[in-house]
This record gives sequence, C-alpha cells and structure tokens, in this order.
Amino acid sequence: AFAARDAFRAAMPATLRWPPLLALGGYCCLGAQAPGPSRVELELRYHAHPEAKAPASASRRLDGHGPRHTVDLSNYDNMQYQLEVEIGTPCVESQSPQRLVLVPDTGSSDLWVPAMNCSHCPKSRGAFRIGDSCSAEQIGKRIHFHYEDGTMANGGSFLDNVRIGDLVVHKQFMIQVDNVTSPSEIHSDGILGLAHHQLEDRGKRGRAFMPTLFEQHPHLPKMFSISLSGNPDVPSRLIFGEPNLHALSKEEEFRYGNKYWMETTGLWMTSVYSIGWSGTNVQAKFKDHGVFGSPALIDSGSSMIVLEAGIFKYLVSSLTWRLKNCRDFGPKQVVLCDCPSDDEMGDLPSLVINMVDQDNQQFSLCMSPDEYILESVPINGRSQCVIALQAGSDSMPTPLIFGMDFMRSFYTNFDLGKKRIGFARSALSPLPAGAKCAVEVQAVVRDTMWIVSGVFCISSALFALFVLFKPGGCCTAMWCEPPRRIRRINISGQAQELAK
Repeated sequence: AFAARDAFRAAMPATLRWPPLLALGGYCCLGAQAPGPSRVELELRYHAHPEAKAPASASRRLDGHGPRHTVDLSNYDNMQYQLEVEIGTPCVESQSPQRLVLVPDTGSSDLWVPAMNCSHCPKSRGAFRIGDSCSAEQIGKRIHFHYEDGTMANGGSFLDNVRIGDLVVHKQFMIQVDNVTSPSEIHSDGILGLAHHQLEDRGKRGRAFMPTLFEQHPHLPKMFSISLSGNPDVPSRLIFGEPNLHALSKEEEFRYGNKYWMETTGLWMTSVYSIGWSGTNVQAKFKDHGVFGSPALIDSGSSMIVLEAGIFKYLVSSLTWRLKNCRDFGPKQVVLCDCPSDDEMGDLPSLVINMVDQDNQQFSLCMSPDEYILESVPINGRSQCVIALQAGSDSMPTPLIFGMDFMRSFYTNFDLGKKRIGFARSALSPLPAGAKCAVEVQAVVRDTMWIVSGVFCISSALFALFVLFKPGGCCTAMWCEPPRRIRRINISGQAQELAK
C-alpha cells in the first residue's frame, strides 16, 4: 500500500495519488431511490483488502433516514477507497453496462478511463470499449498528463453518459487514456475528478463532472459531502446535494474556511494559519501568507496529511521521540513506528490545525492520536503503525494537503455554489462535538502566568520605590536615626556609657 502514488503537480488536471477513496461498487445495487428531492445519498459497504486492518474508530452505528444506494467499499490497507460507475450505453440490449472502478478525487477535475489498447495499463484492471457504447461521441483532441512521481498519461477526448446509482450525467467530457507510464502500482481503472479545472486550464478541456451534474440536476443544492469510515461495520457515504449532518456528524453545523484560495484557483482549497502539536508549543505558522493563511488542498486523492518538507521534518521530529523504533519507509518519507500501547497513546499530543474563517478569525480542528496513528499490515509478524503525515515534494502545489485520514475525522462539505469547504466533527471520531485542542488550554494558562508574573514584578518594583522614597520612611527608620545610649560593663566591672 505504501508503494501507491501521492503525486503533486503544479497544474492538476487529474491525479494518480495515494487514493484512500470512496468506493461505489456492486452490480445488484444500482437503481435505488434518492432519500429526497434535495439529496442523493450513496451508502458504501465495507469490503477490506485481504491483508488490511481497519483503523481504530468508534463502533457507533449510523441510523440514517430514507432509502440509500448500497455499494461495496474496497480498502487497500486503509489507503484506498474506490468508486464503481457505469459509463456509456450498451448498443445491444443483452449487453451488460460497462462498469469501471474509479478514484473520486477532490484534488483534480478530469474524468479519465483506460482504453482497451492502453499501453502499460494494468492487465488485471478494467478498460472502456468505446465502440460498445452507442452514446459515445469522440472529440478526438488529445490530452496529456504529467505527474510529479514520474507518471505520464495521454489519450483522446470523448463525450458519454455516466451513471452513479440512479444519478445520470449525460454527455460528460472524458478522456480515454491509451498510454500510461508509471513507476507505481495502479489499483484503480481511472479517476473521477470532483474539482474544477484550474483557471488557466479552463477552455482547454471540456466541462468538469460536478458543474455538469448540478446543471442537469437543478433540484440538488450545489454541494456534495463526504463521510469516511475506517470501521468495517459502518459504511462511508458520498452525498450529492444537501448534507446529512444529523446522521454523520456530532455537530449541528459546519465551520467553513476562508474561500480566498478557492476563488483564485478553482480547486478545493481552504485557509490554514498554523499546524502543530497540543501542549508542546510546537507549531508551524504561515505568517507570510497574511490574514488569509496558507492554502491547503482538501484532497480525497491522497491518503495522508501531506506537508511541505521543512514542516514535515519539524513536526515529525517533535513526535517520534515519544514513540519506539521509528524509521522512514519508502521514498515519500512515510514514518513507521512500533504501535504504542493504550497508555502510551494517551500520552501523545493532539494534532492542532488552526483554520481561518471568512471573517479572518481562527478556529481549531483537533485530531486525537487515535486518528493520526494508523495500524498497518504487519511486517515480519509485528504490527506497525504509520504516522499519518507525509513529506511532499518540492514542487507540491500547496504547503498543506489534507487527505483521507483527515477526512475520516471530519465530515466535509464541498459547497460549489458559495465556493467554500465546511468541516464538522465526524460521528465516528473519538473526540466530542466542539472539542477544544489542548494547546488552546495551555496557551491560556501560559498567558495567565505571564500576566500574573508581570503584575507581581511591577507590584514589587512599586513597593520598593515606595519604601525607599516615602517621606519619613526608610531614611528615618534606618540611617537617619539619632545615636542611642547603651550601657556596657568593662572587664573591670565599671559601667560605661558609649555612643552607638
């Protein structure tokens, strides 16, 4: 699982990154009804990789309302979730629809699928037969992709229908990839981009999936939300339209980040002022970005929280001394350690992410050690744990990328209409609603101690001045006192009066 990609690029048309993504699958389940006119809710059934273990999470079952579309979830060591969709229209009634496994990716905007003649595509994966779809319209314009991990892909563009459950999008722009060169193993057939094109890419490519979906389904509010679970007994969900806070969150409303970076890039970005460990005074601040904070990509195409190399080293070095036998694993500097005991886990700090809201005020999102320490496939018979932080490349598009581990802690709403991203504590998170990071409490204590110390020092100085310069004060009492007469007996027994 650690060999999977988490590539970053300056312009993100589509991505082949570490994909811990939603998986819609299961042939029998297509055709379910939406829960209501303002929401299409997709429920995902857990289907784990044979060697994978689910991360620790709450065992609470979610009791939603209304019918749902149930599909299968594929999970590669908690690093991949995938989405199965139908593409095209069979030309013969007896033919089965073409179903492909895609990565639903909020970090990119293109929808691409492999061609039958794709060079270097995994032979065990599916492929799209464009000649078997009577609704396909070939455009012919070739699109090229290049990824920072060395992956390159290109193919021809076309229009066709896309079905997810009962939700159908007609004449969606797609790319049929016929050549892929990748140093990493690919576990999915293709990518379903859920973002916009970057501003400089608009006009060069066809329309992205999300704007097309909401244009053809105007009854849906222009937003979608993702609730991720690592618990095999609790499904993950992808919802188009009105979010379901009541069932999927411990909180009653989303807290939205500043939309400045969304408006300037067209990607799903929010604003972060700082990131650090609670109670340690260790945090990386982004003061150079001003009141808007640093841009941070919310990316369902990445597994972990990806940090600029310098920030990664700073934060990880402040944590690994608390763990045992930590070492780098793989070229992406993923850190493996012996799994901590329950007592050791309780001594670890929380991860504190200070967001910037639309009023340029800060609010904190906290992740407990249970949420950022992931148990992996055993190595040499021993369970290993992964710190859910990863070092990014020098050319990564933003200093911060929050992947699926972050999104398991927070039910995330992507508001296309208002160009903003909202966060609410997941119903599966071990932390309570409105959880405050310990670093905030420590900051209050520290500030209070500084204030008390300052008042004490000032009071002491004033008292000293008062004692020194008070009229008739210290001078009269000590140095200016008149001589006193004392009586002393000399060795001959004669009393003498001496001046002191």
